[in-house]
Amino acid sequence: MLRLTSWFFCLLLTFSLVDSASSTEAQGLTKSPAVLAQPATDAQTKPKALRAGWYPWDPYQYLVIQNGATRLTGLDVELLKAIFEKMGYSLNFDEVSWNQHQIDIENGTRDIAAGAFKSDVRSKYAYYSDTYRTEKDVIYVRENDAHRIQFKTTEQWFELLNNQNIRMGVVNGFYYGPTMMAFINDPNNASRIVRVNTDQENLANLLNEKVDAIAIDELVAGTLIWRNKWQGQVTEVGVPIFTGGIHVIFSKATTNPALVAEFNSSLKTLRETGQYQEIVRTYLLPVMLDVTSGQWWFLAVDIIGTIAFAMSGVLLARQGRYSFFGALVLAAVPSVGGGIIRDLLLQRDTLSVLKSPLYLLTIFATVITFYFIFRIKNRLSTEQTPASGAHADAYLIGHLSNHSAVAFFDAVGLAAFTIIGVIVAVGANVQPLWLWGPLFAALTGAGGGILRDVIRADVDNPGLKGSFYAEVALIWGLVFSLLLNWYSGMEQYYPDHITAMVIFVLLGALSTRMFVFHYKIRSPMF
Repeated sequence: MLRLTSWFFCLLLTFSLVDSASSTEAQGLTKSPAVLAQPATDAQTKPKALRAGWYPWDPYQYLVIQNGATRLTGLDVELLKAIFEKMGYSLNFDEVSWNQHQIDIENGTRDIAAGAFKSDVRSKYAYYSDTYRTEKDVIYVRENDAHRIQFKTTEQWFELLNNQNIRMGVVNGFYYGPTMMAFINDPNNASRIVRVNTDQENLANLLNEKVDAIAIDELVAGTLIWRNKWQGQVTEVGVPIFTGGIHVIFSKATTNPALVAEFNSSLKTLRETGQYQEIVRTYLLPVMLDVTSGQWWFLAVDIIGTIAFAMSGVLLARQGRYSFFGALVLAAVPSVGGGIIRDLLLQRDTLSVLKSPLYLLTIFATVITFYFIFRIKNRLSTEQTPASGAHADAYLIGHLSNHSAVAFFDAVGLAAFTIIGVIVAVGANVQPLWLWGPLFAALTGAGGGILRDVIRADVDNPGLKGSFYAEVALIWGLVFSLLLNWYSGMEQYYPDHITAMVIFVLLGALSTRMFVFHYKIRSPMF
């Protein structure tokens, strides 16, 4: 029986092997046995890596710290990652000076470099991609030297440069246009040229009077000045000395024109799908808006508005006979309350009010000033009866509340807070901007006043019942958001364009609020 069973299993095994061989032969009619036998390797699944480099060049290339980890980001970095990812390549970034980066491209140590102008020297060792953005080089000087270094044309600039003993700061390896490069490379001017590795060093040398002027990309200058709080110490003069397209360069030693053509095709696809505009909006627009809002004139407008909002709280505290601390609360809430609610909704790491003590100190100074004004007034009215004193208080409060100057400053604050609300929405990258921008504008501009009236238990809460106030922020927040959405689709971003939009919205919101105040226009009632 055992022999019979063994014979039976051997027979089954034979039939199985024959059937398997037939199956394999049948599959071989459509697929090669070698292909079937070849397993997928890591080399086949991993993207090909290209060697790149970076150096501190904010906002195009810079490091950020998020959740305790350091990450390389910036407009150029993110654009390159997106473009090469579509091509099936990964990028290895190492920190290296721009001058060394060019040497590495020439000898084949690195494959690509972003952020390059076209020049005759680079054309010898590199291929150029299509233009993926533009740059504008300008001249910066110390604020107290601006009066003597002025020019209206590039020709006038080079006359100044040749006739005056101006020491120039430049970044080693940068290209500043043919005329400027001829001056920089002239051996006769060697003693007047100070070469450094980064724009940050260049600006520091300017502040420390090691140079008299520097050539720098306009956006990079604005970003560095804003981040380092150098406003008022250095300034841009004259007209741009050079403007041109920016390319990615490919080493002729390690790449070929086919790779460049593939890159250009991927860049075109990125633009057509809208991903290019999204990256620009995410990594460039917030910086430009922050640079604009960090200028001294906008800060002055913001402080004026803060004082006006604080005054409204002080007047209500006087009217309601609040304590000093109560007056402080009523003054602070309309000034910073809306911003705090906004930041909590967005879950921002640090509340805006905590980033600088300036606003709270301004509110405190406003309350102290009005406290002593009212104390002096009380002393001067000691001979009046309590009834007449109360009547005088009511008259003074009503007069101040309805005074056109107070209304004007309040409108200034509303306009400034409208812009800040949209800027925060852009920085938080909430979409769609046309929806969240106006909402955060209204919350920042009017949310604090509504919260103040809730604290006062005011059943007539004017912010919600009849006053055409939050609507102004809502309307102009929408206008600003739509303008930014339109601008984010442009190929070129310039700080003066953003500044023009901010001024337009600021004046629009201010004019609308004053028009509403003058003609006593009320919000449509339910």
